[in-house]
Amino acid sequence: MIPMKFADRMANITSSQSLAVIAEVKKLRRSGVDVVDFGHQGHTPTVAREAATLMVNDAEGSFYSNSRGLPGLRQVIADKLATENDITADPDTNIVVTIGAKQGVLTALLVLVDRGDEVLLDDPGWISFAPMIHITGATPVAVPLSEEHGFRSTVESYRQRITANTRVLLLCNPHNPTGRCLNRDELLEIAALAQEFNIYVLMDEAYEHFVYDTNKFVSMASLPGMAERTITAQTVSKIYNMAGWRVGWIVANADIINQILSIHTHLVTCPTTFAQAGVQAAIAAGVGEGDLPLREIVANYQDQRNAMVTGLRNMNSVSCFMPEGAFFAFPNISKYGMSSIDMSRYLLDQARVATIPGSAFGDAGEGHVRLVFKTDVNEISRGLERIGEALCRLKNAGQVP
Repeated sequence: MIPMKFADRMANITSSQSLAVIAEVKKLRRSGVDVVDFGHQGHTPTVAREAATLMVNDAEGSFYSNSRGLPGLRQVIADKLATENDITADPDTNIVVTIGAKQGVLTALLVLVDRGDEVLLDDPGWISFAPMIHITGATPVAVPLSEEHGFRSTVESYRQRITANTRVLLLCNPHNPTGRCLNRDELLEIAALAQEFNIYVLMDEAYEHFVYDTNKFVSMASLPGMAERTITAQTVSKIYNMAGWRVGWIVANADIINQILSIHTHLVTCPTTFAQAGVQAAIAAGVGEGDLPLREIVANYQDQRNAMVTGLRNMNSVSCFMPEGAFFAFPNISKYGMSSIDMSRYLLDQARVATIPGSAFGDAGEGHVRLVFKTDVNEISRGLERIGEALCRLKNAGQVP
């Protein structure tokens, strides 16, 4: 074999573990194995599918859209930002439609940081954040979170890690993988820190609609002094069940957007035109997965969250933070003496339940696994029963003190 030299950045980049688990679950199911992944959800909105079909059958649907995105889609995004997020955005200067929020985050990082720069991020944090930072050549600086403190970091923890090289604070709110949701006061403290040290805040708001109990979602860019230094990434992947459509958007001041657009035009040209048409229809209609109003979907997820967390807390030697947002549970399984990778593998092999090892989200995620609660309570109960039985076998084998 010919010796190959790859770019140095590849030393810090591996494939997504969450996508690897999804692929393995699909493979097992094709072979007839019954695997619970808690991932079933309602259909993509009918209006989206109908609008996409109309566009794909029109000549325009087979051609490039404007690189910023379809004008009509950018307008409904601007309207949505005004009514739901208290963000004023000009559809012609402040918005770029991207291939999911993921491409928006990476493109923003490529604009904002260089080799030698530093980006602060939570640990545990979304599985792709650190690899994205490495792709840019910058250095991720982890700020550890703990279950004991509700997976919250103090402003002082961020302050202690700010150096002359810090350029960006990268956050996900509500949080993947823990389900923590930062409140307005917490965001105001972070905003003050960003302004004090003149750093950007890149905010992934993919789970903005999924907020439970008395918690309220607040967009960072809506806070005083933050519109000019916040880059907001949003998507239709989640509450609309349109993940495979790969459409999101990035929102920022015009100067940043122009820089993002320069990369975007070379990197992707534009998202799929007929997919954008479907997204425009879904947002305008205000209905999400299963053709339900967004508020009803969130109420269903809250019931599913309650079933998931209650079931986990009833298991021997398992603790679990009550998620305030998103659709993830992040139970602590450390008392079983297994690494999170080994536990995740054990649950898939022995219980036929899919989880993601906590270590995939950062060093501070070790001792946890991530589960979703995107299915009805009966399926949640079925999967939890399997997990409980598998953990009991470990206890009987002397795995738990």
